[in-house]
Amino acid sequence: MLAFFLGTPLSTLEINRIQLGDVIGKSGSLNHQFDIRGKADYHGDTRFYCLSNMRINTLINNYLDYRVRNKICRGNNPDQYRGLEPNDAFFISYQNRPFSLIRQGDKYRCDAINRHIKQLLRQGGVEKPSILSGKRTFAVNLHTQGCDIAHLMAMLGDRSEETTRRLVETNPVSMAAIAANAF
Repeated sequence: MLAFFLGTPLSTLEINRIQLGDVIGKSGSLNHQFDIRGKADYHGDTRFYCLSNMRINTLINNYLDYRVRNKICRGNNPDQYRGLEPNDAFFISYQNRPFSLIRQGDKYRCDAINRHIKQLLRQGGVEKPSILSGKRTFAVNLHTQGCDIAHLMAMLGDRSEETTRRLVETNPVSMAAIAANAF
């Protein structure tokens, strides 16, 4: 889950909405891409995520192998989707259930995943983790590698270039390097 949080442009709510059938096909192999549920890009089009990062793909396969080996949330058809139910949540809680959603008016949030991810980040040494830490890490890493604001904006689904620009320009790592060289 942490790999999806730090290595993709997905919010915790979007991560919570991923289903097994989004990630794996009937044959059990990883899909090349899947639609991100619940948020269109800044043009109003459906956003999608490409499963092209080999490190994330390895972690996905390890996670799926773990679920199959431990018979966690098995499906009714053992020769399809690695024996898992394609309509089930991809990420599940320690109780082998999907993480719950909380509805506030016409919006939803996923406090359980938010708490879980913040705890993992704190255990990893992040002093003040926030739910934007993942999107910021994703955006800053790509921006430092030369990805332009327009492409980042599309991947993140941001509606304003200013939002994306603020995300990458407040890079704490860059600010620390600047401060180190100040004297």
